[in-house]
Amino acid sequence: MKALVVCGSMRKNGNTNILADEFIKGAKEAGHEAEKVSLRDLTFGDCFGCRACHGNGGICVQKDDIGNVLEKMKSADVIVLASPMYYFTWTGLMKRFLDRTYPLLPILKNKDFYLITLGGVPDKKYMANILSDFSMYVGCFKEFNQVGCRVAGNVIATSALKPGAVRESKALEEAYELGKNI
Repeated sequence: MKALVVCGSMRKNGNTNILADEFIKGAKEAGHEAEKVSLRDLTFGDCFGCRACHGNGGICVQKDDIGNVLEKMKSADVIVLASPMYYFTWTGLMKRFLDRTYPLLPILKNKDFYLITLGGVPDKKYMANILSDFSMYVGCFKEFNQVGCRVAGNVIATSALKPGAVRESKALEEAYELGKNI
């Protein structure tokens, strides 16, 4: 299996990256390939909504760092979206990226999607919106292609405001085990 972890946190060594790295550690120890892309390190703009990509084989007309990530998504078996929760949903950085995956809508098939998310909220019930947004995002590929893309699992950490807080939560082990069992 080949896993691509897309991290939408602005904090280089923050809680989201800690969980993403633990997922990758588990995946690699189980013999899978795994790679992380940190959106904070890329230069890219918003989707133009021009739909040119749907008439040219799924190639975005913008020549920035996203083209490479889209190619990695095509070749991955597993796609992990790792984002802290800001105001009950994705970070703006992750949302911009998700919009830029529009060229893949007609061509992305047979992928397992996982979500790694966390927030400063005290209970998982406050994570319902981001879980719904994740499910709806994956559902776009499933609905368009009628095949193969599915929500395969998630890791949710709560009470994670303090830097490094996830190191003392059960989410750390959950991320490792999820990676190991993809």
